[in-house]
Amino acid sequence: MSPRTLQILLGLLTTAVTVVLALVVLATFLRVLRPPDPERIAARAETAVTTTTTGGFAAPRPTDTTLPQVTATTVAPPPTEGVIPGGCQEPPPRNPQGTVVRVFYTCGSAPVPDVTGSVYRTVPATATVLTATLTEMVEGPDEAEREMGFTSVFSEASSGVFAGVVLDSGTAIVDFVGLEVLDGLDQPTVATAMVASLNATVFQFDTVDAVEYRLGGSCEAFGATM
Repeated sequence: MSPRTLQILLGLLTTAVTVVLALVVLATFLRVLRPPDPERIAARAETAVTTTTTGGFAAPRPTDTTLPQVTATTVAPPPTEGVIPGGCQEPPPRNPQGTVVRVFYTCGSAPVPDVTGSVYRTVPATATVLTATLTEMVEGPDEAEREMGFTSVFSEASSGVFAGVVLDSGTAIVDFVGLEVLDGLDQPTVATAMVASLNATVFQFDTVDAVEYRLGGSCEAFGATM
């Protein structure tokens, strides 16, 4: 092959490479200018929800950040004024002997718990905080708390319905048994208030990103009670 022929071939190869690079740059530029496909975005969002919710009766952490974050080893100072009966406010214990946790109940006839509507319970310092909190919750408001205005489907009769909780990669799996002892759970307002109270109580802990409720190990069984 003569030097001139080789020079011509190299020139053609250089031109071809330049054209290919130009086409790649043009395609990339057009892709950037292309408007987003709503169907593709919706499908992507649906996939994200599907992969984070395993089915059954589950809920992600609410985006509303007004729920107070609780540090189990610290307690807010008590209010300087007395508690007004019916105001759904309870001061934290002054000298707790253990870990102080918060349990959220509804206030009066309100359908969902207010972020300030919580009661304080003291549990052993060695207890698993989430387990201890839910154990306290299913016992319902005591007489003094009910006089303040706190209400709940939970009561002394339901003290044994909490079967346990497991925290798996940020998802709290809460299991119940014997929910038939709860009066009015088949009424939408009662069921809504119960789940809202559970959510507020569980999501006070920043280690929980999502929650799944079960009855006897089944999400479907829990949902069927409502």
